[in-house]
Amino acid sequence: MASNDRMFGYAGKILRVNLSNGNITIESTAKYAKEWIGSSGIAIKILYDELKHWVTPYDPANKIIVGVGALVGTTAPGTNKMSVSTLGPMTGGWASSCSDSYVGNQLKYAGYDMIIIEGRAHSPVYLWIEDDHVEIRDASHLWGKTTWETLDAVRRDLKDPSLHIMSIGPAGENLVRGACIVQDKGRAFGRCGTGAVMGSKNLKMIVAKGSGSIRVAKPEQFMKAVAETREMFQKAKSLENTRKYGTLAIFPGKQKVCGISYKNFQDCSLPNDMAEAILPSKTIDKYQIAKRNFPGCVIGCGRYLYITEGPYAGLKTECNQWEVLGTLQGKLAIMEPTFMMMANALCNQLGLDVDAAGGAIGWAMECYQRGIINDKDTDGLKLNWGDAGVALELIRKMSHREGFGNTLSEGCARAADIIGRDSSYYAMHIKGQDLYEPCRGAMAWCLGTTTSTRGGGHTTGAVVCETVPGLDIEKAKEVYGVDNPDKAQDYDGKAKMVQYTEILHRINNSLGVCHFNTLWWDIWQVDLPHMAELYSLATGWDTSVEDFKRIAERHLNLEKAFNLRFTNFARQDDMPTPRDLSEPIPTGSLAGWKMDEVKYNGMLDEYYDLHGWDRETSYPMRRTLELLDLKSVADDLEAIGKLR
Repeated sequence: MASNDRMFGYAGKILRVNLSNGNITIESTAKYAKEWIGSSGIAIKILYDELKHWVTPYDPANKIIVGVGALVGTTAPGTNKMSVSTLGPMTGGWASSCSDSYVGNQLKYAGYDMIIIEGRAHSPVYLWIEDDHVEIRDASHLWGKTTWETLDAVRRDLKDPSLHIMSIGPAGENLVRGACIVQDKGRAFGRCGTGAVMGSKNLKMIVAKGSGSIRVAKPEQFMKAVAETREMFQKAKSLENTRKYGTLAIFPGKQKVCGISYKNFQDCSLPNDMAEAILPSKTIDKYQIAKRNFPGCVIGCGRYLYITEGPYAGLKTECNQWEVLGTLQGKLAIMEPTFMMMANALCNQLGLDVDAAGGAIGWAMECYQRGIINDKDTDGLKLNWGDAGVALELIRKMSHREGFGNTLSEGCARAADIIGRDSSYYAMHIKGQDLYEPCRGAMAWCLGTTTSTRGGGHTTGAVVCETVPGLDIEKAKEVYGVDNPDKAQDYDGKAKMVQYTEILHRINNSLGVCHFNTLWWDIWQVDLPHMAELYSLATGWDTSVEDFKRIAERHLNLEKAFNLRFTNFARQDDMPTPRDLSEPIPTGSLAGWKMDEVKYNGMLDEYYDLHGWDRETSYPMRRTLELLDLKSVADDLEAIGKLR
């Protein structure tokens, strides 16, 4: 396993591990780097090329690709992300999740940019990586443990408190469709069910420890560019609040613009008394005992809490981020302000994605409210809105597939199919993935969410800036090339904004740059020109913004083609939920506003036109793929009747 000393920016090697026969081999990152950059970009190329059409998510022939961003391990700002990609059990198609991570740095310092995991171990195992020493070890003694217990056990058993891991909990072991992989105790590779695929392979965790370093091609110029890029953050208006409260700082703004799910999306803002009661800043100010950051991050959105009062007194945990407030606290109408911290901690321990938990439980509570299900269906539990104890018990039951939890563990879309009784209207999902994002009232956000190749999700194209108070409108116009970036309810131009964000997000993920360190979060933060300069100086390969845009379009089209090979997704799967299309917003600043389905479809037409995809089916056109040097992909899609 000799090191590769000829690449800059990259570690240089890809580790391939076959759990079925124990084979461990090394490949060169150079095979993929220039065309696919890194992390999820290389992952989609490998998965598309190597997975046969008959493979299913839990099949041993499925693969998990662990990727570390191309700039991770350098001093480039915001480079703290790694990804896990696979054929996922939630949608049956492209699945990719990112997480803040110490593991990513350690993996690159050990010499690896990627890990390809294939096959299935005969009994529980974990993967040990320490520089050139790679070993598949027995994990039978760890099976059944929570992620927190697993981290404590491995650090204790190996007498090394500095170890960092990515592991699954009971949810992953029990193949819960929404299971996630957790880094140490507090950051998850969320959405998509990557933890369930890891569980299907009997892989409990990955431990990485490296003693090497990453070289850059032009050190002096690179460090100068790093310093200049970091100075940009001084203009960012959001920086002070985000550093103080993390993404929970946006709560007051989200409440004003109707951006919070309440009672499973029955409303898009919280009642005033609830909003006042759960104000996150008050809880953080009261219980914070430390701040937490990840290597490379300029912001530092993490904080550690010690809850000393109330029903969860004694809880010590990293504070949750924004999404948990929306997907669990608000969606389930729970007034106890520390519930979001407790629910987040429990999901992290059990290895359950918070959106999978909130989506299924929100659906169930609304079905209970409307008399569609009753105590006989729910193991005697009364699923009343606002009952924190019931919500936590359902999270536990989902993770262990116990009773009614077994139904919920399939996600709200499948749970509705199982229960029937016209319950599907209340299953809020896109492409089978439980939805966290309120789609009414913010059309660029909505379009980016509904068209996401991995199923409903805001981190592969949804636009934030249209609802940001105090937005520098002229700067936003320049970036997105539209006249109305701040008009959230407009339909015109939003497809163009989404296209730009899709590119930004894919480049971020491939480089390992956190979205929240970029202009996606604040218009004055890192953008494509800065990342192109840093990447060029790090690798020694002259790479322009136009190069990045072309590469990102290739990623997107290959993700699309991957879905078409394994699913029947078409135009109807890029539509909002029936509730979003038919119900006006009941209360708040947008009370009475209703999505216009005709205008939404016009916006979707524009989106397809920009991408060179067929309006009627959403399928790519041959000329589009051939212009991106994806002729073989066009041939594949033509063979299955999904090319225009």
